[in-house]
Amino acid sequence: MLFGRRPPYPTASERAHRHPTDWRNISEQRALLSPQSTAQCHHRYRTRGPSAGPDVHSSSPTPGPRRLHPRESLVPGETLNKVPLALGMTARVYGYLLEHTREPQVLRQLREATAAVSGAHMQVTPEQGALLGLLVELIGARRVVEVGVFTGYSSSAMAMALPPDGKLVALDRDERPLELARRFWQLAGVADKVELRVGPALESLEQLLERDGPGSYDMAFIDADKRSYDQYYEFMLKLVRPGGLIAIDNTLFYGRVVEPEANDKAAIALHQLNVKLLEDQRVSIGMLPIGDGMTLCRRR
Repeated sequence: MLFGRRPPYPTASERAHRHPTDWRNISEQRALLSPQSTAQCHHRYRTRGPSAGPDVHSSSPTPGPRRLHPRESLVPGETLNKVPLALGMTARVYGYLLEHTREPQVLRQLREATAAVSGAHMQVTPEQGALLGLLVELIGARRVVEVGVFTGYSSSAMAMALPPDGKLVALDRDERPLELARRFWQLAGVADKVELRVGPALESLEQLLERDGPGSYDMAFIDADKRSYDQYYEFMLKLVRPGGLIAIDNTLFYGRVVEPEANDKAAIALHQLNVKLLEDQRVSIGMLPIGDGMTLCRRR
C-alpha cells in the first residue's frame, strides 16, 4: 500500500516470485560500488529485505556485477560517486518514505479530500509539506506569503509551524478550491493565522509591497501560474528580508524543463527561471528532487 502501513519484509516464497524490478535502484547503486566500499558498507549497515546480498558479517562478500568507473556515469559528462535514489525511486521505496514522513491527520484528510477535486495533481506531496513546515521552524519565520493556494495543503503545513502570533498571507485567483482550503484551515486550527486574498497574484503582491513595505516577510512559497514565476520571484525578492527564504515549486516540472518543446510555454518559463537562478547572485540556491522539484533561495 502506497499510503498505508508498509508490509513486512517478504517471505522466502514471496521473494522467489517478486517482480524483477523490485529494489532495482539498490542493485544499480551496488553496480557502481567497488568490492572494498561494498565490504565497508556491509560492516557499517545491516542489509535487509529481498535485495540483501551476502551475509553482512562475512569478511569476503561475493563480488557483484561489473564495477563501473565513476566517470562511466548514468548522467553524461558528470562524475557520480554515488547514484542518487532520485534516478530510480520505486513506488515501494516512496511508500517507505511516506510512512516515515510526519503528516498530521488533518493534512492526510485534506490530501484525501483533494483527490476528488479537479486538478488534484497540483497539490504538494506530503514530504514537501513536511519540508515547508520544517523550513518555517528553521528560520524562525513569523510572516509568510504564498502564491498559489489550491486546497490549502501547503498553507496549512506552514501555518501550523508558525508561532501563535505568526501570519501567512495566501494569494490565489480561483475561488473554487478555496472552499476546501477554508474548511481545513479551521480544522487545523490556523484560520486566525491566514489572510486570504483572492485575485490576480501580481496585483495582490503589489498591494502587499505598498502596505507592508520591503523586507517585511521571512519566507515565501511560489506554486502558481508557471509562466509568471519570474515576476513572482522578483516581487518576493522585495518582500522577503535578507536572510529570508523563497521556496519555488515545480522547478523540474515532470522533466519537461529538459529541452522543452517549443509550444510548452510553462516548461520554457521554468527552464528560463532555472537558468536565471543559477547565475543570480542575489540569492543562494539549492534545487531539490522532491515532489516535482523544489528550489530553495536564501536572499542575501
